[in-house]
Amino acid sequence: MRFANIPLLAAALLAGCSNSATRYPVEGQVLAGTQPVAEAMVVFHPRFETPPGDPKPLGITNSEGKFQLTSLQSNDGALPGDYRITIELRQERTSGEELVRDGPNLLPPRYARPDSTPFQFKVGSGQNVAPPLIIEQ
Repeated sequence: MRFANIPLLAAALLAGCSNSATRYPVEGQVLAGTQPVAEAMVVFHPRFETPPGDPKPLGITNSEGKFQLTSLQSNDGALPGDYRITIELRQERTSGEELVRDGPNLLPPRYARPDSTPFQFKVGSGQNVAPPLIIEQ
């Protein structure tokens, strides 16, 4: 299963951006109560000025609900600073022979908007581990 258009979006963002600012690894986990949330898209929205064309760091959770952020290269992390964190889990559908996740968001809407998400994190130098992001229904 994959997110529709995520590879195309990532390729377009990478092709148009050559920013060499230092990024630091960021990892975390998404849980619904105590259960991991697989295949959710986690996006870090900077609360500071970013270089023009700089993509927002994002990650897709694995079967354990764990993610690593990617900005320009796989798992390169994020620029240092304060972020609001959004999470979406799109419903699956069949597209040809593939399953894609581009349907309605299955999580409460407050988690999908930077202005209403309760999740925040400050990225610093070195390895960063966000506290568990716990979804409440």
